[in-house]
Amino acid sequence: MQSESKAKVLEERLSKLQERENNLVREAAEQRLMERHPDFGDIRNSDDFHEWAKEQHSSIQSWVYDNTDDADLASRALDLFKKDLGIEPTKTKSSSKKTRKSAADMVSTKTTSVEPNQQKVWSEKEIAAMSIAEFDKYESEISEAMQYGRIVK
Repeated sequence: MQSESKAKVLEERLSKLQERENNLVREAAEQRLMERHPDFGDIRNSDDFHEWAKEQHSSIQSWVYDNTDDADLASRALDLFKKDLGIEPTKTKSSSKKTRKSAADMVSTKTTSVEPNQQKVWSEKEIAAMSIAEFDKYESEISEAMQYGRIVK
């Protein structure tokens, strides 16, 4: 009798822990979704969205209604909704940051081979250290080096 009582208490604790974990997973997924779609709260409450969802394939409906932990699927559903209704995608925090690119970022290093009789072999670090003016000065040489595989990491 005592072991049955202990088992029941343990089952209740486990159930509460599982519920708490599910809530945390759901909240984390919702947070990721809000980062990708800051207007998610408004969309979730809009009749247009639910009408749109009713017209979708059952798999897309499950992304919306049966999904509590996969922010990627929910985000994709919101992307489709916005595209179908011609709504401009909202700017996310990460897309509003301007990234500073060096000259090396503009140069592709995907080449086939290096021929020994070519002139200068450029390094990515060397190109990255250049100012824009220096890059402009050597742009044709760098382009030729890129074409012939004379840019190394």
